[in-house]
Amino acid sequence: MAANPDDRLREESLILDSVDRFLERDVRPHAHALEAADAYPSEIVEKLKAFGLFGAVIAPEYGGLGLSALTYARIVERVSAVWMSVAVGAVLSTARFATTEVALLPALSSATARKS
Repeated sequence: MAANPDDRLREESLILDSVDRFLERDVRPHAHALEAADAYPSEIVEKLKAFGLFGAVIAPEYGGLGLSALTYARIVERVSAVWMSVAVGAVLSTARFATTEVALLPALSSATARKS
């Protein structure tokens, strides 16, 4: 994230705009049918991984985006408004990993570490 407050606000705005476009293009049109079929949204989860949302608040040196908690909360709010199941099941899944083990951060960022 940028150090200058104005740059941070612009960066956050760009990120949130990108998330909004993604949700409208790739999630909202499929949410109802997938939810009704009780189907796991594999393609959407893969896109969320590619977007970097699994490592949103993890520092860049560990493979994350290094976003602020506020920006992350705004992302979760947007995802939840479109499809709560995706927000809880995918975007918030890294919250289940409370760790001080720095070695685990890259796996959490890329969503390769999954808790069963």
